[in-house]
Amino acid sequence: MGSYTAPVGFFIALAILAYLGHAELGYHNGQFSPGVYEPYADLRSIPKSGGEVNPVDEGRVVYAQLCSACHQPNGSGNPANGCPPVAGSDWVLEEGPARLIRIVLNGAKGPIMVNGKEWGSPVGMLAFKDALSDEQIAHVITYIRQSPEWKNNAPTVTAEMVKSVREKTSSRGAQWTSDELMKIPTAVE
Repeated sequence: MGSYTAPVGFFIALAILAYLGHAELGYHNGQFSPGVYEPYADLRSIPKSGGEVNPVDEGRVVYAQLCSACHQPNGSGNPANGCPPVAGSDWVLEEGPARLIRIVLNGAKGPIMVNGKEWGSPVGMLAFKDALSDEQIAHVITYIRQSPEWKNNAPTVTAEMVKSVREKTSSRGAQWTSDELMKIPTAVE
């Protein structure tokens, strides 16, 4: 029988690959760098793309990331966890967004009447004032107020509106209650 001999170059290439693989694992301590997969510390640090920004499209992204788990991808709310709907919601479609901006900034707790039905989560809605910029809050609120999928049609919310409400409520740390919100005019002043 004949024998087959592998070329010396094959073993040299194999040795180089083994060395480089070992060096790479040693350099990263056998771990993948999370920076490759999560290069941004939070949503505020994501760079803005050039060109015209569509607030509904930008808001859809924020909604999918942060809101849809509770309010559902179709905006119908979730009776199991007490999260009210945003699709067709009388709160969302109010003339002015002042109350809605406050809810997103500081969160809300306790029962709330939405479209004639009482809703309420044991923990309430979380505050996003530290996680989202004024522009991101304006975009997500604009999305839920103008969502073509839900046939919502209310005026646009601007970053300036959010900034104004943020400044007026900067000392507030607590979530809002429905009773407190109902005392606030809907227009942003």
